[in-house]
Amino acid sequence: MGLWSWKTQPNSHAQRKFIELILDRTGKYANWDPPSEIQIGSYGRIDKDTGNLNVEGNIYSDNFKQFLIEAGINPESDEHHAKDCPDESEFKTWSKNVKCIDMNADAQAGVPGIAAASIKGSWQVKKGTTGAVLLMNNPRMKHITPDVLGKLASIKLLQSMHLVTKVFYCPAFSLYLSDTSGEKISMALLASAPVVEPVGSLEVNASFKWWSNTQTGLARHGCKKEHVFTPLYELLHVRQPRNRRSSPSPERTGEQLWTVPPVPWAPLGEDGTEVPIYINDGTDSSEPEEE
Repeated sequence: MGLWSWKTQPNSHAQRKFIELILDRTGKYANWDPPSEIQIGSYGRIDKDTGNLNVEGNIYSDNFKQFLIEAGINPESDEHHAKDCPDESEFKTWSKNVKCIDMNADAQAGVPGIAAASIKGSWQVKKGTTGAVLLMNNPRMKHITPDVLGKLASIKLLQSMHLVTKVFYCPAFSLYLSDTSGEKISMALLASAPVVEPVGSLEVNASFKWWSNTQTGLARHGCKKEHVFTPLYELLHVRQPRNRRSSPSPERTGEQLWTVPPVPWAPLGEDGTEVPIYINDGTDSSEPEEE
């Protein structure tokens, strides 16, 4: 039997596995296709088969204005508009079965420019498990404010939807999903020679490219000058009221009225396949779990 890999396993769900691993670590959903923009204010549901967000509308559309008015938001003001956070230098995250290790300088000595790489690292994946790594260079987060989220929670349409409340934009991303071989990988964003703009322009820009030594697993990279990639976003849904006769919870406001929805599929195995669920035919008298 040949070695297992994502490309030779037709029943594996690489995209869903990556989303599951990153969500477990960050509480946010990964976008398997970062060049396809995830727009702030979009609402819909996660597709059970692909892990993609099936968008059904956006709170900034003309069709949604009446809902905003009913929630006490003036659609002509900028109150509900998404806010930009200051740019960060980098963002790195990896799943629980991955360990960040020191990059071996001798092993990378033949890679031009790696010493000055703007973002780089090495990771060891635990053998027998699947690991995920997500890197963003110079990310910028766009978000809906807590006060606005508090008002949006009263809109009945959104109470049955998931809402995109934060989006990370970046000019360069790298994502990696390992197989179960226990691979050690290194990745770096390298600057190439400066690109001189046409005559009449004083601007000189350095172009970038990703380098990695991955031999197995799946990897995706992208580089542009502008913040055009959206590899990560926050997805929330309105909390359902608890049915308790005593010891009521403290009143929630703003962002506390929302919670992160779980993925709409059962946990996947290390190879990304669906784990069989065995249902007990006996009578179960236990109470349903509260949300």
